[in-house]
Amino acid sequence: MNRSLLVMVLLCATVFGFAKRKIDLNDHARFPQPPIEVFIDEESRELTLNLKKGEENIRVVITDFSGNRICNDEVRVDGTCILPLPMIEKGEYILDLFLDNMELQGFFEIK
Repeated sequence: MNRSLLVMVLLCATVFGFAKRKIDLNDHARFPQPPIEVFIDEESRELTLNLKKGEENIRVVITDFSGNRICNDEVRVDGTCILPLPMIEKGEYILDLFLDNMELQGFFEIK
């Protein structure tokens, strides 16, 4: 009985653990590591922004590969910020983040 329960818990953790995927960011300013990490959750359609230090105003722009702008929001991030994206559907997207004097870009897919 205990083994079955343990297996079920591990399976749930595995399934839900992979719901969030990290979006790799390429910076145009050639910084060694971007000061932010970004994750997309396909199930809840949320973008999570994890700022490593400080507090920043960040402009988030998401476009599809046809050039249609899906999101153009400015958010204040102090640590972690979750940005709901209910308008995102299946497809491939380009993520642009604008911080102070830095532009970061990443690509992600909703399956």
